[in-house]
Amino acid sequence: MQIRFHDPASDFSDGLAVIRAYHDSLLAQGRRLLELVSEIEAHGLDPERANRLAELYAYYQRANALHHQDEERALFPAVVGQDLLIDGMIERLGLDHEEIEEAWRVLEIDLKAMLAGHPAPPQLGEKTARFEKLQREHLLRENEDFLPRLERVLTAEQRGKMGHSMAAMRRKAR
Repeated sequence: MQIRFHDPASDFSDGLAVIRAYHDSLLAQGRRLLELVSEIEAHGLDPERANRLAELYAYYQRANALHHQDEERALFPAVVGQDLLIDGMIERLGLDHEEIEEAWRVLEIDLKAMLAGHPAPPQLGEKTARFEKLQREHLLRENEDFLPRLERVLTAEQRGKMGHSMAAMRRKAR
């Protein structure tokens, strides 16, 4: 079985739409991850659950990196220095990224071991819940506070440039 990453964003004409597409996808995948880990803890890792785990692992390996790159290299630079509140939000969101990435590194070790045939570790549910909670709270904070503010200050042209920058970063990463 070949695991392929499918980018949640299909249209890069609006950078904020790319960010929102990732948020929606990451929230949905977080629910899937929690459900799957609960199943694994209750019933073990059979071939079907192993395939689902491999898909989620591949998704997070790529999606988290792309999403944080989009924000840190395209979105944040477009708005930093325009408003003190936005600057404070960017600082907080950057700290969130570090915390999420660390939680993923911890969880990733267990997921890789399981995909290599090792049994699920006893703390798998706790590590998964921590990662998913950090990610969800971060995404909701962005959706409810940060993005609505940006929608008021960014022009359609700026949003388009951000989207094109995001698409260019993906082409370079191939």
